Amino acid sequence: MGRKGGLVCKNKKFEGTVSISVSPTVLSKSGDTVRIQWTGVDSPSDLDWLGIYSPPDSPDDLFIGYVFLSTDPAHLTSGSGSVSLPLPNLRANYTFRIFRWSKSEIDPTRLDHDHNPLPGTRHQLATSDAVGFSTGRRPEQVHLAFTDREDEMRVMFMTGDKEERLVRYGESEGELGSSAAALVERYEREDMCDEPANETAGWRDPGWIHSAVMKDLKKGLRYYYQMLVHLLLYRDYFDEPED
Repeated sequence: MGRKGGLVCKNKKFEGTVSISVSPTVLSKSGDTVRIQWTGVDSPSDLDWLGIYSPPDSPDDLFIGYVFLSTDPAHLTSGSGSVSLPLPNLRANYTFRIFRWSKSEIDPTRLDHDHNPLPGTRHQLATSDAVGFSTGRRPEQVHLAFTDREDEMRVMFMTGDKEERLVRYGESEGELGSSAAALVERYEREDMCDEPANETAGWRDPGWIHSAVMKDLKKGLRYYYQMLVHLLLYRDYFDEPED
């Protein structure tokens, strides 16, 4: 679902017009993929790169990820190309920006986590429209975990609000006769132990964490469970261990 969006940008130092487009601009769930396309990069280089930004008003040097345009070999011959990227739901929109970087601008003291020089942001060529996630999303990051009791199973999931949720479960997919209320909690920027996570620029809204315990489970049986969030249903099952 969603639409295709793009923006054209002229850079006075580098002749020509660079355009960038993203499709789709509205994603359904965390991990969905967007396709970024660009054209019009003059004298393409293997140091031209694409910055990933969230939120969209982040300063140029606060990108959360980057990809060299030469990831698509067509870029080096035509100045055009595309790349597809999965996006996690950070509860904030994304934008993408194209930059030109030269070998003379490499700073060996600024390294990424792989100890490679971080690309420079002096020469921005284009920026994309915003990309976001649709409202009314299903639960995300669903996890199952044992408790300290053999007849229990904990299910945890994330949503964008703190409304109370019920987890329904049972031995038959069509008869979920038991239910468990989920406790709701979250953490704030002040709870983080170190920068940049506890700084304004590095903080990301974690959403709300829901945790429910399914009880009185019988060994060796398969159980089905479901959660309803904004009229979107999440269903799954698990097998209770025999021992």
